[in-house]
Amino acid sequence: MRRLLLVFLVATACGGKQKSTTPPPPLPEESKAQEKPAEPPKQAEKAPEEPPLPKGPVDVPVPSGTVTVKLIKAGSGKKVPLKLAPKAGDKQAIELAVDFSGKQTMPPELGGQTESQVNPTVIFNADVEAKEVGADGATKFEMTIKGVDAKDVAGAKNTGEEVKKEFGSLAGWTVLGAVNPNGSTSDLTIHIEKPDRATQSGLEILGISLMPIWPVFPTEPIGPGAKWTVTRTSKLMGKLDVTNTTDYELVSKKGKVWTLKGTTKVTGTDQEFGDEGKKAKFGGIAGTGSTEATYNDGALLPTAKHSTKTDFTATVDAPEAPSKTIALVFHLEQTNAVTPK
Repeated sequence: MRRLLLVFLVATACGGKQKSTTPPPPLPEESKAQEKPAEPPKQAEKAPEEPPLPKGPVDVPVPSGTVTVKLIKAGSGKKVPLKLAPKAGDKQAIELAVDFSGKQTMPPELGGQTESQVNPTVIFNADVEAKEVGADGATKFEMTIKGVDAKDVAGAKNTGEEVKKEFGSLAGWTVLGAVNPNGSTSDLTIHIEKPDRATQSGLEILGISLMPIWPVFPTEPIGPGAKWTVTRTSKLMGKLDVTNTTDYELVSKKGKVWTLKGTTKVTGTDQEFGDEGKKAKFGGIAGTGSTEATYNDGALLPTAKHSTKTDFTATVDAPEAPSKTIALVFHLEQTNAVTPK
């Protein structure tokens, strides 16, 4: 699966080359007559060999960012804390689905063209086990990817079958970490026994699907109608520092079933990457999102769906004229959904 054009943009800004599409002016007849005989063509250079794959096993950290929670309203009726309380040894089979799309719009001076990328829905079938529950209630868990599936999406350049084949080697990967009683997590670790050519793209798409898995709750007792705000920092596309501020509401509590919903605002400061004189500058980071979740007391994972839409502008030096800059506008959409089986 191809990365979005953001990666290409950063590479260009940090020293990549781009050929001009403007043909050279025709030579005058006099100049043509004085041209030297053409030199024999040089032998084609060999294509660079692909770098060797790292030998397994490999552990890849996935930072969870920082999370803060502020209770706004405790709600009505009988109030009790909403918290994760699995027992060591509890197991749960889940389906973890991720959708990701984006588009890049060029400035008017470059034609104003918009390029889009839509990906098939990638589905990770996994088993999650609570390995250990600490005195503070934090649960160490292990998620094992049992298999990968994919569904066709209208407008995608790849079929679901192609994506399924590409990511088939992710079966057997494990995700290790700890989740606190309020749903916030430690940094995670993806363990890979045998890396292959699909490992890098697999890490990207799995990383998107893992953030976040659990909604975050306040530690105080709450009842129906309770409202709270969760602020979480993360990295968009593994590069841009963004802040997600989600306003949650406890819609209902019926017996052991808690139903939540939330709306998210995405913000970010201006940032830049690259070497001096070859930097890409990113600004105008803004977006929205939503969360829906249903949690059963005692379960390890809820049924949850998180969606965000984020826009930002990237400014880089024009490849043919370093003194001139061009600005490109990006729009990204991603959704991850957790469904216990």
